[in-house]
Amino acid sequence: MKISFKEIEILVSQLYGFDEPKVFLEQYEADGKAVSFFLQKAYQDLFQRKVIDLGCGTGVLTFAAALLDAKFALGVDIDMSALKIALKNKDFLARLGFILQVDFLCSDVKNLYLKRKFDVCIMNPPFGIQRKGADRVFLKKAFEISDVVWCFLSQNSEPFVRKFSEENEFRVSASFKTKIQLRRKFSFHKKNIEFLPVDIYRIERK
Repeated sequence: MKISFKEIEILVSQLYGFDEPKVFLEQYEADGKAVSFFLQKAYQDLFQRKVIDLGCGTGVLTFAAALLDAKFALGVDIDMSALKIALKNKDFLARLGFILQVDFLCSDVKNLYLKRKFDVCIMNPPFGIQRKGADRVFLKKAFEISDVVWCFLSQNSEPFVRKFSEENEFRVSASFKTKIQLRRKFSFHKKNIEFLPVDIYRIERK
């Protein structure tokens, strides 16, 4: 079924989000507009490819990749309650006629072991704000299991990302700036809606 970026933006906005997001896991969903922008940049790498989404949460990026005709998409998350919502989202999309090649796995990313590599890793990982170094864990695993990585990371993280990538025989081939719309879910959020500036990176094996 052919679908436009705008239609994916709308569909993503209709998916179920976290019931009780966990601060220490930095759980929040990327909004439809940010996801659509991400997909427009990553499209050539995702089309008809095997894709893995690390720290998938409720499956926003996983489903977005599948809707964009990824050959198969696997979402991985440590939080079973988040994955239950992801399955709820899978049923929701199926009722709309989108039968997607998507599966989910409950696992700590750090200890994740896969028998085969994926073509592309996508992720909106923890930025390391609540757990210092969490972003490194996700990047390191992404480098182990794929040759191309597309990810959201914190604003102005490019010097770190480039250095860490080079240390692991990868290189940043493209970067973009956007904003993620955050709805008030935690006590430290001061507004009902805030916009978080973020960077998007394409990182490839040398």
